[in-house]
Amino acid sequence: MKNDKIATALEAQIHACDVLGSPLTKAVLEICLNDFLTDGIVATLTRGWAGDPLDDNVPLRLAGFIHFSALGGDAGLRPHFASCGGTFQAQGKDALARAVLDCFTRHEADARRFFRRTPQTNETGRTGVLLVGFSEIARRTGLPLNLAEMGASAGLNLLFDKFHYQIETANGSLSWGPRDSALTISSQWRGASPPPLQSDIEIAARVGCDLFPVDIGDAEARRALEAWVWGDMSERRARLLAALSIADNAPPKLVRADAAGWVAAQIMNRPRGQVTVLYHSLVWPYLDVSQRMAIESSFAQAGETVTPDTPVAWLKMDHDHVRSFSHLSYRLWTGENGPEGEHVFIGPCHPHGADLELRDVFAES
Repeated sequence: MKNDKIATALEAQIHACDVLGSPLTKAVLEICLNDFLTDGIVATLTRGWAGDPLDDNVPLRLAGFIHFSALGGDAGLRPHFASCGGTFQAQGKDALARAVLDCFTRHEADARRFFRRTPQTNETGRTGVLLVGFSEIARRTGLPLNLAEMGASAGLNLLFDKFHYQIETANGSLSWGPRDSALTISSQWRGASPPPLQSDIEIAARVGCDLFPVDIGDAEARRALEAWVWGDMSERRARLLAALSIADNAPPKLVRADAAGWVAAQIMNRPRGQVTVLYHSLVWPYLDVSQRMAIESSFAQAGETVTPDTPVAWLKMDHDHVRSFSHLSYRLWTGENGPEGEHVFIGPCHPHGADLELRDVFAES
């Protein structure tokens, strides 16, 4: 018996591809949907899926395996993927359909193994939004940042200060970070005037956790990371490859850990003379309710013990569930602003970091 929720999830992701501008991934998922509805190989691969197919990103797992196979040299797929030197054309959809279904059929066991991977784009464009939060936390505390990222994937966003930024704002263009960086992040900050960015944000330490951290030294894991970036999104792919080249020279520290227990340990063992910044981007919806409650409890307990030389910040570029909009906010506990700390909602943002709508929270800064 087919799970009708699979079809619903595929339809939702097809719409998202339209909105986000990926005609290739849209076509791949339309092929998957048509095959699923006719009880083909896609129905066989997804039969018995236990969780919610949308929350579990089943469509992205399907598309991810096809891109993974193209990057691995599949001769039928490569001509359609810009990431492989090809070009997708609407009139070539029939050929793409044959290649997609042939790939699933010939490599069914490999596809099932790939589906066990969690989609991880490690989108470095999000640092173009997170930068506001990092700068404000550094400005307000006057302390070096002890960075701790939940759901860090390959840890690329832990290296945000090694990227160059070109930002368009209501007050004109601004730049930040090393001009000779291999990666330039472009973003637009709309709405209210932005706060002045700290010219130098000192990083005391950086570490990330993930249930499935990506070892960029492993060729297959690295190819899987590339595969999660849609095959016709050349700018996103270029960002990823540039960030990987930076990380190759200074790989961030990553640990395999459950977020809830790891957050509690980071808060409990936070160093003096630094502000511990626990942060995440598009991770919260994928944590179960018990994990969310445990993390919230850890921050609540921290609020009772924070002192001016051991402040804690919780920076979020996230949303409440997979169907909601992303937004940037942070809560800061300084030891002088009470057990609840101070919550600052900065504004809604694009999930890939392309733009941020600044609210007027900085007007009186």
